[in-house]
Amino acid sequence: MDLNSIISAITGNNMIGEIAKKFNIDPNKIMDVIKAAIPKFLSAMQKNAGTAAGAAALTQALSNHAGQGLGFNLEDGKKILEKIFGGNLGSVISGLGKQTSTTNDQVSNILASIAPNLLSVLGKNTAGAGNIGNILGGLLGGASNSNSGSNAGKVLGGLLGKMFKK
Repeated sequence: MDLNSIISAITGNNMIGEIAKKFNIDPNKIMDVIKAAIPKFLSAMQKNAGTAAGAAALTQALSNHAGQGLGFNLEDGKKILEKIFGGNLGSVISGLGKQTSTTNDQVSNILASIAPNLLSVLGKNTAGAGNIGNILGGLLGGASNSNSGSNAGKVLGGLLGKMFKK
């Protein structure tokens, strides 16, 4: 799985059209925000997975969302954003808004719309893999099976590196 396949998967089933209609946002702006946001999501997940507790929480979140279909769930999306980005959420939204010439409200709505879908896609592609090291290792095509949270961060870092080389 690479960055483009993640974007395609989370925007499937006319997600762009639904977001555009619901929030009156140009579909091209939505794609710009999504393309800029996915690396930020993954980077924040990598940071969160750097501890055993963070790795366990990420494993649980991916598992919980793996069984969900794609669609709109803004309430869940807002909770996910808060957990992934924590106190940095405001600066992430502001930065993406400036980067994509989109308002902060629009960015916030787009991120909340796609967050559950991102976890669902990542969860489905790693279902049954076990610990976070195995989950992220599966995305890489086989990495360490360690239960260490810091190893999980390294594995996700490797995934990020692979995705951005393409």
